[in-house]
Amino acid sequence: MQSVNDLKARNRIFGQLPTLDELLDPVEERDMGEFPAFEGGDKAIADEVRREVAIASGEVIEIDSDDDNDDDDSAAVSITRTDLLDLCRQLEVGCMQYGDPQFSLNLSSQLRIFRAQLRREELLNATQTSLEQFFAV
Repeated sequence: MQSVNDLKARNRIFGQLPTLDELLDPVEERDMGEFPAFEGGDKAIADEVRREVAIASGEVIEIDSDDDNDDDDSAAVSITRTDLLDLCRQLEVGCMQYGDPQFSLNLSSQLRIFRAQLRREELLNATQTSLEQFFAV
């Protein structure tokens, strides 16, 4: 109660001094309604708060999906063979510049094999077109 008296002396509390019960259980906090239950406990609550803070600060953009399907097929469709070939080439260069030489060599050789397989599939699935399809004559 000494702290309350000090605040009153400094004109930080106006009116009558609150009782100890009013300080420990303020009227504003008594009826807060029902809180939604988080099934994951404290970790789920902390994760939700971090997500909301990230959204508020603009680090994360929340996108509502039209369908509730959580399949990763849509993400796989958006990557083309050309994109994969470029990514493999970039990873090969990065492997040689950074990291453990033996590990980088192993990863680089596996990426070359994968890149060769992608090129082979690309050539097997390629169709021949004529110039007349591109230009209206």
